[in-house]
Amino acid sequence: MAEPRLENRLESGYEKRFDQRTPGTVATYAWTARFWARSAMQYRASMALTMVNSALTASLELLGILVVFGNVKAIGGFSLPEALYLYGTAQAAFYTSDLLFTGTEYLAVRIRMGTFDSLLIRPVGVLPQVFADQFTPRRLAPLVPAYTALAVGLAKAPVHWTLLRVAMVPYTLLVGVAVFGAIWILVGAFQIVAADASEVMNSITYGGQYMTSYPLALYGRNLMLFLTFGLPLAYVNWQPTLYVLDHADPLGTPSFLRFAGPLFAAALWGLALLAWRQALRHHRSTGS
Repeated sequence: MAEPRLENRLESGYEKRFDQRTPGTVATYAWTARFWARSAMQYRASMALTMVNSALTASLELLGILVVFGNVKAIGGFSLPEALYLYGTAQAAFYTSDLLFTGTEYLAVRIRMGTFDSLLIRPVGVLPQVFADQFTPRRLAPLVPAYTALAVGLAKAPVHWTLLRVAMVPYTLLVGVAVFGAIWILVGAFQIVAADASEVMNSITYGGQYMTSYPLALYGRNLMLFLTFGLPLAYVNWQPTLYVLDHADPLGTPSFLRFAGPLFAAALWGLALLAWRQALRHHRSTGS
C-alpha cells in the first residue's frame, strides 16, 4: 500500500493532537502554523528560490520610488528619506500582517472545495486556524526590502529624535499590523458570504498597502477624510509619521489624532469580529 502523502500525515497528527485537549487561541495558531511550515519546508530548494523571488518582487516598487525621485526632489512634501520611512513602515506593517493573518485569502477556495467545514468541527477556535492556514516561511522574504527601506529612512530623514519619537516607530508598526489584521478578518468574513469575491477584496488589502506607501496628501481631501475617519488606513503610518517627521496634516486635524491609532484599530477589530461571527452564523456548507 502506498505511503500517505505528507499533508495527510500532518493533518492526521494535527487531528490527534486536538483530540487530546482543547488549546487556547495562541496554541491553536502556533500548532497550525507549525504543521503548514513543516510541509512547506520539505522542498527546501524550491522554498529558497521562492523566497528570493518574493523579495525581488517586493523590491520592484521600492525601485520605482527611487526612479521617481531621480526626477523630482519631493513627493507630497516628502523628501526621499522621508518617503522611504513612510514606505518602509507601510510595507513592514502590511507584510507582517500578511505573514500572520492571510490564511483568510484561501477561504474562498476552501469553501468551494467543501474543506472549510473541517475547520468548523474541530474543538478549537475557527479564526486562529484560518489565520495560520497554509502558513509558509516564504512570506518572510518581502520583509527584507521593507525593513531595509525603513532603516535607510530612519538613518537619513531629518528628524529631531526624542524618546517619544523613538517610541513612535514600533508604535507605528504595531498599529499598522493591527489595522491590516482587522482588514484581513473583514476580507475573510466577506468571502464566507460571497465565496467568489477574492479579487474584489484584494482591492482593499493590496490596494490599502499601495495607498499607505505614499503620502496621503497625493489623493485629495475627500479620499483623505475617508481614509482617516472611514476605513482608517491613515493610522497604519500616515498620522504617526506626521508626528515623527514634524509635518502638518493637510486636513488640519488636531494633533492628538497622531496618537489615536489604537482606538481606531480597536474599533475596526470590533467591527471585523462582529462581521466574522455573523458570517459564520450564516455559512452554508457546499458539501463534499
